[in-house]
Amino acid sequence: MREAIGSTFLYNIIIVFIVVTFAFLSATISYMKAFKVNGAIAKSLERFEGYNTLSAQEIENSLITLGYRNNLKGNLNCPERTHKGKRYSPILDFTTNYKYCIYEYPKENGYFIYGILTYINMDIPIASGTFSLPVYSETERIYEFNQK
Repeated sequence: MREAIGSTFLYNIIIVFIVVTFAFLSATISYMKAFKVNGAIAKSLERFEGYNTLSAQEIENSLITLGYRNNLKGNLNCPERTHKGKRYSPILDFTTNYKYCIYEYPKENGYFIYGILTYINMDIPIASGTFSLPVYSETERIYEFNQK
């Protein structure tokens, strides 16, 4: 009888270990995908020197190929961000099918910077729930050579 109780406890430890390991791997892969999406958005912003119709179209095409989750509900509630002590609202000039936010920070010394906010989406099948975690990054300096 003692061996049966001992093996049940061992099986429970093994099951918990497997669940924790796969949860960690799933979170790591989702986090990597969110940073890959941030990198693709930053690359198109830097290539087209800001957020305009050309960069918005390239961002949409990049997100399709990367497999980033669609914004199925259609609501995009981007929070305000603080940058160097000031609060900034996101740029919402273009419609998008994906949940990402872009922030334009003011020009300093001939260059400007964009902030990019994407989300890690995690599905939990046991609890039948979904939650998302924000991932924020910034572009490199984008210089404006023709001053207006």
